[in-house]
Amino acid sequence: MNKSDQITMRDHNQRLVLQALFNAKETSRAKLAVDLNLHKSTISSIYRDLDELEFIEDLGEGVTTETGGRKAKMIRFNRNYGYVMSFDMGRHHLRIALVRLSGEVILESSEAVDDMSVADVIALMGQHIKDNKHKKHGTKEGLMGIAVGIHGVVDNNHVVYSPFFDYSQVDVASQLEEVSGVHVTLENEANSAAVYIRDYHDYLSTDQYDSLVALNIHYGIGAGIIIQGQLYRGMQGRAGEVGRSIVAMADQEPVRVEDLYSEDAMLERLAALTGQPVANRDAFVTFANQKSAVVTQLLDDWVMGVAQVAYNIIQIAAPQVLFIHSRFIAEMPELLGRVVVAYQQMNPTNESEILFANRSVYEATLLGGAASVTRQILDLDNLDLKFKH
Repeated sequence: MNKSDQITMRDHNQRLVLQALFNAKETSRAKLAVDLNLHKSTISSIYRDLDELEFIEDLGEGVTTETGGRKAKMIRFNRNYGYVMSFDMGRHHLRIALVRLSGEVILESSEAVDDMSVADVIALMGQHIKDNKHKKHGTKEGLMGIAVGIHGVVDNNHVVYSPFFDYSQVDVASQLEEVSGVHVTLENEANSAAVYIRDYHDYLSTDQYDSLVALNIHYGIGAGIIIQGQLYRGMQGRAGEVGRSIVAMADQEPVRVEDLYSEDAMLERLAALTGQPVANRDAFVTFANQKSAVVTQLLDDWVMGVAQVAYNIIQIAAPQVLFIHSRFIAEMPELLGRVVVAYQQMNPTNESEILFANRSVYEATLLGGAASVTRQILDLDNLDLKFKH
């Protein structure tokens, strides 16, 4: 084996060791050697390098072996190595989280951005960065990267399209990098939600899904697609724009899925039907709890529309599971069962599941973005990682 091959092999083995440390609650050098089928001398050499970089946390001695041998020193990935700042740049709110590389949230907050321009929101993000970039928050390295979830199409770290903000004259990543001094990664918010489900394993099943779709129904409607464990973005990052699917024509203009079933569309439709303003989602839920015939009929239509969207996605992508992220369902849980029943009536033999990741509906984009940036920082992009809550 020539020198370049030896370097490549060592890099490969080091990534495997770092992956195993990251995923383990606790492990030891001896266990790593067995689990990874690597020689103890190889493990010891890689251990020294990773320990020198302070990637390893010493957990003390483990239990005595059955044969009475020496207790092993237990180790894992250093959960206080550094952190990532993650933003969800929504239409009405800017959500912010500081997340350790291992996945735990340090702190979380949200600010209203109604009537703000994109420049105003970027300035607000910049202020949050300035407030934190010199703080370690209990970590060794402090801020190591930034993720920004965009409600629109992202390609090559630039916003190609968004229905909510005009990004045409704005380079979000460059502006935030100038403030922060670290790399900034932009990603579509539904893609980040799909990454969150994959990396945090936020579902009750003991199975591990490597083909899944996250259907995000918020101000717009989008889908994040994981195929064989990898995020699928499609040409120019345009995969998953299911909200722009045309369902009808009215006066020679297309009627799209999100014109009917997004949160904003539902508020507008209820206001038109009742002749009363519906200011926000809370007001919509209040109307719904009154069980009026108008709201009941509108929700019936929403249930059927979402079931049809789920059916069409499953026919095209054939995932093991489709996760629905919807704040309507979070606040009116009975809607999920109704969507599943409607879907099963359309397709009683399909084996794809429909689930609702309740815990993640408000933070999936934040944590999925943080997970993607962490993978870049650790150079573990294509390996299976299990992030911690």
